[in-house]
Amino acid sequence: MFNNLMIRVLSVLCLQLVTFSTLFAESSVQGASFEIGPSLSHIAYKEPGYMEDKGFMYGMSASYSLRKENLGPVSMIKAEVQATWGSINYSSVSTGSIHATPDSMIEGRVLLGTNLHSADQTLVTPYAGLGYRKLTDKSEGMISSSGAFGYDREANYRYAPVGIEFTSSLETGWIIGGMLEYDFFFDGTQITSIPRDMRSNGVTVSNQFTNDQRDGYGFRTSLKIMKRISDTYCLVFEPYCRYWNIKESRPDSIIVTDAETKQKTITVVEPSNNSTEYGIMIGLRF
Repeated sequence: MFNNLMIRVLSVLCLQLVTFSTLFAESSVQGASFEIGPSLSHIAYKEPGYMEDKGFMYGMSASYSLRKENLGPVSMIKAEVQATWGSINYSSVSTGSIHATPDSMIEGRVLLGTNLHSADQTLVTPYAGLGYRKLTDKSEGMISSSGAFGYDREANYRYAPVGIEFTSSLETGWIIGGMLEYDFFFDGTQITSIPRDMRSNGVTVSNQFTNDQRDGYGFRTSLKIMKRISDTYCLVFEPYCRYWNIKESRPDSIIVTDAETKQKTITVVEPSNNSTEYGIMIGLRF
């Protein structure tokens, strides 16, 4: 799946490069800009052989960019934040399905880059930075089609994005851009609550599951189309794709004590998983 998706991403990149090479552009890109707007996406999260979550997410995105030639070793500083929420459908080969599980996600990133101008004045910006992504799944209190009890999950990703951004401003008032990025995943924490059926009839548990994730990667790409509507404002249309592939976590254990004070240890791992998100952001840049 990764190879096929990567081929498609590289094809989009090549198409952008061919397009940019034929554009007549202007390079008035210095200064600060702010973008804000709603987003809509479809996300599919899979633990192959175990379960799948999929559904639509909607929310808001915002970013602030500063481009100057006197910022020291960099000429671009960007801060991005996105918050989304939605209802996700859960299905599992062993525990049935749950409809409309409340999900939410928040992601923040800080990027530093260097502005490069090509011969046709297209702006090319290699960049790197730091990112944090938190996804929360709230199925505590819900019961699946097979009678299994739901539980809450929280996935925290810490990563380093490295990518390249393209921008060309046309004489006709249109601005065409795009980006391609690889995300170096360096740490993750998966927090899983204890299902209600494990905490009934006098049973107590020592803690919730907290699994440490160390191996994985991600990448994202987008195509940005902007239209100037005044000297200050641009309408922004940005379809995007984001992908994560996270390997099996380190194990974590809890101690379960029954009503007769007998104890047992339960150890779990977070299985290998992947998620693919396709979406669009429509906003205003000023």
